[in-house]
Amino acid sequence: MRIARSIGFIAAAALAACGGSNVTGISNQPVTPANTRATTKFANAMVAPGRFGRLAIRPGTIRPASHRVHRDFVATKPCTYLSGNLSGDVRLYNKDLSLAGDFGTTSYGWGAAAGNSAIYLGTNNGSGNVDLYTPCTNHFARTLTGLATGGNPYGITIARNTKSVYATDWPIGDIEYWPNGSTTAQSVVDPNIYLPYFLDADNPGNVYVVGYNAYNEETMDECTPNFSSCTTKAQIYGGFPGGVQVDQNETVYLNDQFGTLYSFDCSASTCTQTGSFTYNNGSTAVDYTDIVLDKYKKHTLWGANIFFCSASFGICADAQPQSLPLNTAVLGAPTPAWDNEEPLGIVRYKPDTP
Repeated sequence: MRIARSIGFIAAAALAACGGSNVTGISNQPVTPANTRATTKFANAMVAPGRFGRLAIRPGTIRPASHRVHRDFVATKPCTYLSGNLSGDVRLYNKDLSLAGDFGTTSYGWGAAAGNSAIYLGTNNGSGNVDLYTPCTNHFARTLTGLATGGNPYGITIARNTKSVYATDWPIGDIEYWPNGSTTAQSVVDPNIYLPYFLDADNPGNVYVVGYNAYNEETMDECTPNFSSCTTKAQIYGGFPGGVQVDQNETVYLNDQFGTLYSFDCSASTCTQTGSFTYNNGSTAVDYTDIVLDKYKKHTLWGANIFFCSASFGICADAQPQSLPLNTAVLGAPTPAWDNEEPLGIVRYKPDTP
């Protein structure tokens, strides 16, 4: 069953009624067979963000076709990409976080990820296509053909050992799967998560999926590479599905989009919470809408943020680093603010050597 999409802003009276979230690690969760899944879905499921979701921006605007770039440009490495859902633009930042350029006008604004040799950007025309770009440039390379179900790639990840690519097909409820370098997608599902948002792959190729289960709780599953089985590893009661990242030690970082990040040790059969960090810029509450581990700076996590500002719509966005582990996190300098924007994807791309 597909979800009806709507456009624009939803004002809600409970903007200030944002509470904390309860986090639970789960082991030995029964697995629903892969050929069945919950049929109850949100009639009007929201895009990010969490706290700002009380005044929520909903997706669904099919923007007119547009040229992919304004002009060719190259950013200094390591570079940072930030995708904007409202404009469909992608901004590329230099090593010093200055703006190298803005491209893909009206074409993107959804998930973003970095492979070893390409940047992956989710299109917003309902095709489910993922476009590849040469890293730290706006040079288009090729397209991975999507499922054409009317959905958009909300979260994207690449399993580096198998070259398989995964993208959540939001808000259709399945996951696009390009196995072993294929350019045409297959459809797979996580039977425990009826509305997946973000995902990431670990070193063996297992996929961590974050989304809503049938009880509207933020759930994190670990699935086998071909999604033959999925096991629930953690839940955030009252959380809004945010980004997920897993490092080489099987430490998993989970975002509830209400400004709080959680870390879990998932090296054993169960996931044990090891830390948390709540973001605040000192004057206004800020949401993380996506997160990415910076493999260039080994102990750094970047967040795509939304915050209240003096822009005409009253919101701004940026990308900001923070140190790890979470319990002692220190914030770094952000990219320049992006007025009137809601970022849904963030990428950090490193050079081969520091």
